[in-house]
Amino acid sequence: MASLDSLKKKIENVEKGKREPDAEKADKQPQKVDSDQVEKIVERMKSKYVAEGVEFEKAGGKLGELRGIITDNTQEKIDVQTVQDLQEFRSPLVRSLGRIYLIFKTPMEAISNTLKKLPIASDLRYYLYSANMKFSLSQWLALTISATFLVALLAFSLTAILSYLYEATPLVSVAVAAIAGLFTFGVMTLIPRSNAQRRGEEMGVELPFALRHMATELKAGIGLYKTIQTIAVADYGPLSEEFSRTVNEIEEGTDAKDALRHFALRTQSKSLRNALMHVVRALKTGGNLSEVMGEIAEDVSFEMRIRIRDFAEKMNFFGVIYIFIAIVAPVFLGILGATLNAPVSIGNIGLPPLLIAMTYVVVMPIALGFLILYISISQPRV
Repeated sequence: MASLDSLKKKIENVEKGKREPDAEKADKQPQKVDSDQVEKIVERMKSKYVAEGVEFEKAGGKLGELRGIITDNTQEKIDVQTVQDLQEFRSPLVRSLGRIYLIFKTPMEAISNTLKKLPIASDLRYYLYSANMKFSLSQWLALTISATFLVALLAFSLTAILSYLYEATPLVSVAVAAIAGLFTFGVMTLIPRSNAQRRGEEMGVELPFALRHMATELKAGIGLYKTIQTIAVADYGPLSEEFSRTVNEIEEGTDAKDALRHFALRTQSKSLRNALMHVVRALKTGGNLSEVMGEIAEDVSFEMRIRIRDFAEKMNFFGVIYIFIAIVAPVFLGILGATLNAPVSIGNIGLPPLLIAMTYVVVMPIALGFLILYISISQPRV
């Protein structure tokens, strides 16, 4: 019996030894996370940060195509650039507008939150990122609202003084202030888009030279990433800056094809966008990148020559219009006025001297100004 008891104890000890590792494994296995509890914790953290002035923004539309600063549709980003940070900018105008916003924070913040719900907010966020402007959406809306308020107040004050002096109705001051405010708001919302387009034009000018530079390095056996780094540190203006942003994306873990696609999505240069998408396709299909770069550079140069030729043809037509407005029309108006106002003229037909003077002083300079402005805008940036 003693031997049986000892044998039984040995068997129990062996089984106990087998169960202990199983228990340890069970203890080491990760416990199932309660997603509801995690969501509650996240919501509490969001509420806390929102109360401290940190803004959570969802990226959508064009922004949903980008990673990094512009995130995927299913993700969110924290906008850590608050309105208070405007006081740290070097520009005195930016600091002053930010100070005005903070003084009237309660009503202006309500207006800003309302604007963020409109489609214009997504466009502003996209163009601010595309233009590489160092402002968040909240900051730019704060500047826009402050500038609108300041211009409207100045317009109202000036027109109120004039209305008092000339005994005009006070409604004129309100109407002028509203028009001035709306004009300022429109200009401020168009500035990011204008800067992004101008930046795209500047990049398009440097594009053929940068592409030939890349083609030469790729043909010499240098890798694509090293080539991009070379362009990023070269002197190609905004194009080098955008390649630097692409290098930063790649260093943060983004695939080179995705980083170049993001570059193509944020740029406003059509030629650069097409060139980058060709490079992405070549990377996916395994094409010869050096040959692709060379061909794209030739295509971009050809497009520039076509734009220059079209602009030169337009200038022939505008030259005729300029001669008519600046030379023929003034001379004709002077002769006609002198003839109709002469004492020997037939009938009572005449041109008042004030009308002639206004035509020379106001109408013709405005017409010539618009013509020069159109020519300046339409000329190709090459």
